[in-house]
Amino acid sequence: MSNQQSSEIILPRAADVAKYMLIKKGSLTGFELEKLLYYCQAWSLAIDRKPLFLEEIHAYENGPVVKAVAMQHMGRRAVLPSSINGDVNALSDTDVALIDAVLEAYEGMTGDQLAQLSHEEEPWQVSFNGLNGNAAAVIPSELIQSYYVHLLTASAADQQYHHVPRFDHPKNIYVNRSDFDWLVSYLDEG
Repeated sequence: MSNQQSSEIILPRAADVAKYMLIKKGSLTGFELEKLLYYCQAWSLAIDRKPLFLEEIHAYENGPVVKAVAMQHMGRRAVLPSSINGDVNALSDTDVALIDAVLEAYEGMTGDQLAQLSHEEEPWQVSFNGLNGNAAAVIPSELIQSYYVHLLTASAADQQYHHVPRFDHPKNIYVNRSDFDWLVSYLDEG
């Protein structure tokens, strides 16, 4: 699965990511799908320093929502791969690896549990304006990225609680401030 080759980087759509997750999982509830899309975007922003898809994520009462995908599965109790108009061939191997890591990290969580977790995290808390639909506030990508980069250097207990995925080949090394300061002082001594 790879993006077309050109001088311009073409990001997949959120529907492409949703379609892949549904093919991999068989079906998901709308809650599960929307929250997992959010976590895929969050971890892409944190790890790859770029969005996985361009669509905005809105802070609804029940957690983060990608409107373009939500419109495709509205009213369905179970969302099947055939419910979403997406193209898994738009995903690169790197995209697939990230999505797989996110699916593994949040495995077994219900839509309600995913919504509750997102409600405990700063991006949704800061962005939620009490409204849904077209009036729902956008969760800024910068806020998402900042929060999840911070989780990469959080304590092991916090990482476990927030289900920080394990990535096989991180592009960056993340250290907490005290370890960074120690390393700088160590290098200065040499």
